[in-house]
Amino acid sequence: MYEIPLSELAPERGWIKLDSPRLLPLKNEELSLGKKLALDIMLRVGKARCPNLFRTMFRNFRVFLRFAAFNATVMPNGKLSRRHTELAILRVAWKTRSYYEWSQHVEIGLRIGLTSSDIHRVTLGPEANNWTQVEAVIIQTVDELIDDKAISSETWDTLSAYLDERLKIELMFLVASYNSLASILNSVGIQLEPDVERVVMETNYIKETLINS
Repeated sequence: MYEIPLSELAPERGWIKLDSPRLLPLKNEELSLGKKLALDIMLRVGKARCPNLFRTMFRNFRVFLRFAAFNATVMPNGKLSRRHTELAILRVAWKTRSYYEWSQHVEIGLRIGLTSSDIHRVTLGPEANNWTQVEAVIIQTVDELIDDKAISSETWDTLSAYLDERLKIELMFLVASYNSLASILNSVGIQLEPDVERVVMETNYIKETLINS
C-alpha cells in the first residue's frame, strides 16, 4: 500500500473544469446591503467556504435564495446522518464530473469525519470493499437516480430495510438537488476557492485493493 494525493482522482472522462468562469462573482461594490447580509450569514453561520458560488449565484438573488433555503433542509440540516449525506453528495459530484462540487465536499467530508479512504472508495462505487450495507445501497441509489432516472425495485427494497419513507424521500431530494447544482456549476464554470483546493491537493489516501473480486 502507498499514499496517493486525492488530487489525482478523476472520473473516466475527466472533470468538467472551464478555464475561466462564464459568470463572474459579484464584487463587494456590486453587493446590495441585503446581499452582503446574506453572504455574511452563509459564510459565517453556515461555515461554508464557497464565496465564489454565492457571489455568482447572487446575480439572481431571488431564485438562489430560495434554492439555498431548500438545500439547507437536506444539507446540513437533513435527518440523514452527515456521513451518509456527504457520501451521497460526493458520489453525485463524481458521477456528474463536477470538480467544484467534488472538491467542496471533499473538504466538508473531511471536516465531518470522512477519511481519505472513504473518499477514494466513493469513486469505486457500491461494489467497493468495506462499505456497510446501508452505505453501499446509498451509493447504488445515487447511481441509479443519475443513470436510470429511477430506483430499481431491488435497490428500493434494500434501501427500505435501512431508511424509512421520510428518509428515502429526503435522500432522493438530496440527490436531485446536488445533481441539479452540479449541472449549473459545470455550465457556469465557478472557480474553486484556493483554500479548498489546497485541502484536496494536500490530502493523501492509501492505495489498496477496494473492489470485491
